[in-house]
Amino acid sequence: MKKKIILYGGQFNPIHIAHMMVASEVYHVIKPDEFYFLPSYMSPLKEHSDFLEASQRIKMIELAIATLGFGKISEEEIERKGQSYTYDTLSSLIKSHPNSEFYFIIGTDQYDQLDKWYNIDELKKLITFIVVNREKDVQSVEEDMISITIPRMDISSSMIRERVKAKQSIQILVPQSVEHYIREEGLYEN
Repeated sequence: MKKKIILYGGQFNPIHIAHMMVASEVYHVIKPDEFYFLPSYMSPLKEHSDFLEASQRIKMIELAIATLGFGKISEEEIERKGQSYTYDTLSSLIKSHPNSEFYFIIGTDQYDQLDKWYNIDELKKLITFIVVNREKDVQSVEEDMISITIPRMDISSSMIRERVKAKQSIQILVPQSVEHYIREEGLYEN
């Protein structure tokens, strides 16, 4: 029987409770054998302001995993450096995890721009996309994909970075351990 592996990619700059809710909802619906957070080195489709060292983002993911009680971190994209293409990452992970079935979580914002993804047609043959609603209540996806509806939580990493810069509270928006880490390290302050 094939092992079910879920990958949840993103910059996680910082990881916040909406990320954690997505992870938790998907984890409990799919019941994978393994769940990996896959921090990107650099996403080709995102701007890179307030970019943090990978080690700091990884530390915050580790703190969130401790709160969630499940998950591991794959540093596949971090180790490769440069722009991260999901196709290249998945091809490498599939080689190192034979007899595994891969699932990849994206939000509807990413789903709506899948046509811009590098080698998307080949990627769709390798994995099953799990699409979670983001910025909308209802979504429809291609029939070979899984749609999971999660409670809407309009929180973004950029909003959290802006709140830190403005010296506003981020309490409840990130796990308490992540908030302490951000404050102690002086992240995003200028």
